[in-house]
Amino acid sequence: MKNVVRTELIRVVTICSITTAATWSAADEIRPSRLLPTGVSVISRLDDAPLSLVQALTERVGEVVPVGAPFDSTDIIEIGKNRRLIFIWNRGTRWVVATEHGGRGYNNPVFAFEIDHHDNKVSLVREEVAFPDTVCSTASSLLVIGYPPYIMEAPPKPGAR
Repeated sequence: MKNVVRTELIRVVTICSITTAATWSAADEIRPSRLLPTGVSVISRLDDAPLSLVQALTERVGEVVPVGAPFDSTDIIEIGKNRRLIFIWNRGTRWVVATEHGGRGYNNPVFAFEIDHHDNKVSLVREEVAFPDTVCSTASSLLVIGYPPYIMEAPPKPGAR
């Protein structure tokens, strides 16, 4: 009887360990934003983003694979690419790019860029590290942080003269 209980306990612990390890080794599911900020355009492919933005992002982090494509979500290298696109948001001259970063400490870097439409100059405004439950709120906050580098003062507040 003791051997049967011990064998059953070992089997349960083994199954739990395998399940836990499999869960940790996969990238987290990131749910799409339920509410988009006002005036935001959503882009889900780097091919649809301005070339200057893609170049700036690639210079910053290296190659980024498309949404849903396989990538190395852990420190076990299988594919050789550890960055994956989540989404790109655009409002005016502000571009926010959310990514997944695999490795020992999986996380979701979110980048805010400004693109000057006159000379197509791209500037990284800010980078924040998010996690699956905070990607959308982090991206929303990056839509409004700071002013474009080529504007010397803040725009007037609505109703101000």
